[in-house]
Amino acid sequence: MSSSAEYDYNCPVCCEIFKTPVLLSCSHSVCKECLQQFWRTKKTQECPVCRRRSSKENPPVNLALQNLCESFLKERNESRSSGSEEICSLHSEKLKLFCLEDKQPVCLVCRDSKQHDNHKFRPISEVVSSYKDELNTALKSLQEKLTKRENMKGEFEETVQHIKSQAEHTEHQIKQQFEKLHQFLRDEEEATITALRKEEEQKKQMMKEKLEETNRHISALSHTIKDTEEMMKANDVCFLKEFPVTMESSCDSGSKHCRFMSRPV
Repeated sequence: MSSSAEYDYNCPVCCEIFKTPVLLSCSHSVCKECLQQFWRTKKTQECPVCRRRSSKENPPVNLALQNLCESFLKERNESRSSGSEEICSLHSEKLKLFCLEDKQPVCLVCRDSKQHDNHKFRPISEVVSSYKDELNTALKSLQEKLTKRENMKGEFEETVQHIKSQAEHTEHQIKQQFEKLHQFLRDEEEATITALRKEEEQKKQMMKEKLEETNRHISALSHTIKDTEEMMKANDVCFLKEFPVTMESSCDSGSKHCRFMSRPV
């Protein structure tokens, strides 16, 4: 059956593998559902292939064809699921053994061939079981490594987050310290300027007082000089009369003049 073409099992209406094929009186077979649909559309009970009218409203199921279709589908599915590698490409026999020297599956004919002289063989199922055990062990080791790597990744991510948080905290502290320093410097600047201005006001006040005192002395000296000049213009008698008073006033206005004028003539 494996040599038959797939189209031998195709319905002439849907062109798919027969599903519940029915046998018409004309010997043609059609899927039951396809025939019912065809009859409903045409509104006449004729064969979809030869157009011959069917004598039965419910044609019998073609059991032989149905069995053949089921066997074909089963074989095709098995062939697809098993894969072409299960058949030896040299001898078209099933691959049942595994050559331990060549590390490849072989059939019974390969085992007896010259190519595999003195080679050791094991059933494929036994080798597969052994290899799967090895692979499971390796897989378990890989899974353990993966778990360790994932744990390391988590630790690294936590460390990165910790470093970031620590840096942000340190940056905040630095900003606070510098802000305190800036505030201290601002306070010192303000205090120094205030002290400077206070000292300036004190010195200005002191100089103002000295300036006022000097102005008073200048005014007094100016008046004394003026009076003295006026007395110098007077006649001799008036001069002699005013001399003691003028002399006393001059001595009060300036000690130098007093010492000078008190010298004997």
